[in-house]
Amino acid sequence: MGRHLWRLVPFARPYTKRILTGLATNAMARLFDLLPLVLVGQVVDLITPGANGLALAATEPHLFWVYGLAVLGGFLGLALCQSASDYALDSMAQMVRHDIRGRLYEHIQRLDVAFFEERQTGDIMSVVSSDVDTLENFFADVSTSIVRLVITFTGTYAVLFWLDWRLALLLLAPLPFAVAAVRFFAKRVQPRYRQARRAVAAINSIIENNLQGIGVIQAYTAEGPQAERVLAQSAEYRDAAIHAAAERARFLPIIYVLAGLSFGTLIALGGWLTFTDQGPSVGDFTSFILLAMRLVLPLFVFGMLINQIQRSEAAAQRIMELLDTEPAIRDRLDAKPLAGRPSCVEFRDVRFDYKGREQIINGVGFALGTGRLIGVVGPTGAGKSTLVKLLLRYYEPDSGQILVDGLPLTGLALESFRRYVGYVSQDPFLFFGPVLDNIRLGSPEASDEDVRRAAEVAGADEFIQGLPQGYQTLVGERGLKLSGGQRQRISLARAILRDPAILLLDEATASVDTRTEEIIQRNMDRLRAGRMILAVAHRLSTVRNADEILVLVDGLVVERGRHEELVRKGGVYAGLWSVQSGEGAPVVQATEQEA
Repeated sequence: MGRHLWRLVPFARPYTKRILTGLATNAMARLFDLLPLVLVGQVVDLITPGANGLALAATEPHLFWVYGLAVLGGFLGLALCQSASDYALDSMAQMVRHDIRGRLYEHIQRLDVAFFEERQTGDIMSVVSSDVDTLENFFADVSTSIVRLVITFTGTYAVLFWLDWRLALLLLAPLPFAVAAVRFFAKRVQPRYRQARRAVAAINSIIENNLQGIGVIQAYTAEGPQAERVLAQSAEYRDAAIHAAAERARFLPIIYVLAGLSFGTLIALGGWLTFTDQGPSVGDFTSFILLAMRLVLPLFVFGMLINQIQRSEAAAQRIMELLDTEPAIRDRLDAKPLAGRPSCVEFRDVRFDYKGREQIINGVGFALGTGRLIGVVGPTGAGKSTLVKLLLRYYEPDSGQILVDGLPLTGLALESFRRYVGYVSQDPFLFFGPVLDNIRLGSPEASDEDVRRAAEVAGADEFIQGLPQGYQTLVGERGLKLSGGQRQRISLARAILRDPAILLLDEATASVDTRTEEIIQRNMDRLRAGRMILAVAHRLSTVRNADEILVLVDGLVVERGRHEELVRKGGVYAGLWSVQSGEGAPVVQATEQEA
């Protein structure tokens, strides 16, 4: 068993009683399984002319019924014990699979945003779904078969040594060669299965990504090239699986030859010893042959098990690699929980760059207190959304500090801080399910009336009431059954329902109509009391009433002030405003060139 499979042993420890029960009943099942074979030899001796048993059978014919009932008892014992063993070990396997999948998902949720930006969703789904299911087969079938083979092998050999130790040693002779063949096969086939698991993950990633963008693929008639991508990855999986099958095809004949050599020698030498009265009796030799045949089958089954073990090892490696991934953003050992609702957030000379890219935030500083709304505007790529991500602590600043009530954000327990944050992203995500559940995402205890009030503030109640089932209407995966503006309003209602101390709006009204924007703006003005609002906007009318507007260009705050002040300055903000308000494009053109 590979080292990655051994690392999964702790998941099975809580179910030690089930495992021991399964092993014990499996051992008893094997004894009951071997009992009829031994009894057959006794019956053969009873009916063999010239044997001592023949006279005994003549005087006590009821012995045949005794042996017959004993055989029946063996089968009944086998049925009961095997059923108990299978249930104990199968139920253990299901529980272990459940625990592994749960542990994986909990761990994935703690990983930072950068991890998901660098790894495809389909690949992660393949680990959580396909690889974990492969391990279910290992714990339920492979491990049970291994236990059964070990007990059968040792139990059978014990009986064989009892019947005739010389013939038993003869059967052991090819065993070292079989072990060497198994090790050679495992070494050759394992890389093939790893390659196959990677190919499966790549296929899942492409399909998952393409299904999300199927509309774009159809619009650009890209069906052919995308199908070729899937087929190329599928071909990689096919070739890896075929190579693994080829290795197995070369391995099995070796096992057959070794088994045939051992069994043929047993028939020849054992038959001669029995015939010359130098070996076991005819009945014992018959039992010996039947028991020896039970050893041949485990060898073939073991060859198939090695195949399955290698598959499981490849799956376990991917699972453990994911579990070993440490989040870049996590609580420090000395992290402290927030004592209560925060009242002040401050950026001090914050600088940040994404790995492998130029610096996106260059010395930004501002203070946001309770009851205030700060707007952040600027051209595309200026770093506006990055400020929100830094405050959510999706990333850590390269230098400078973000302070919450005077305490460094990095020194606060992450969950205790985010509990006070409401967030609306520029690409609002809705989950498959009712509208009601989507709004309640961060506030599961909220009443239906609370949900409706939050929807009213977000300008969403009217259109939700018009849906076929109102708040119980299913929105579909990613909310694709709704318009962009409707998704934004539901996402905004979700944030408002949480009653956050810090409300982060990243293009929260970019997709709504002018009338709805006016409603949201009026409600936002009322929401300022008791909370801090940081609003990123392309549409400048969204932040026109902000207490302060920061104008970002290339990660620098080039202008700051209220709307009227910035318009009078005639700078970058004034240029952007002139275009959006219809007062003339030349100003912004010059401004953009200047920026």
